Amino acid sequence: MFLTTSRKARLFVLTVAAAAVAGLAGCGGGEDASTLMHTVVKVDSITQQGSCEDVNVKVSPVEILPNAPKMSNSNEFITPVALTKGSDGVACSGTGTSIPMAPGKWKFTAMLPSGVSTCEHDVPATGESNVSFKDGEACK
Repeated sequence: MFLTTSRKARLFVLTVAAAAVAGLAGCGGGEDASTLMHTVVKVDSITQQGSCEDVNVKVSPVEILPNAPKMSNSNEFITPVALTKGSDGVACSGTGTSIPMAPGKWKFTAMLPSGVSTCEHDVPATGESNVSFKDGEACK
């Protein structure tokens, strides 16, 4: 009798484990996860009193396209960009990657030493999305 109960318990544990693995496989994101877009934000700046100050880029929706992937963001958020000093001791640069974004038109705003830099950028449903800030120049 002890062996029968043990065998039932092992069968139960194996069944539960198989169901858990199957459930996790379904949470892999599937097709929808592969369509999530991120935007790479690049910042080129100059040192402030000898050091590079990190930049927070505010990203605001202007016009979101319909039928965005379920897990993509359509609200305002901040993308942090850590800057490192270049070999010349004056230039600072860095890149950051946004959270998943819904396709459409977005406004990117960064406070740089020369002032506030803002641009609107179309985030595609697929492909690459890059925004570049250079101190003293218009955002691209």
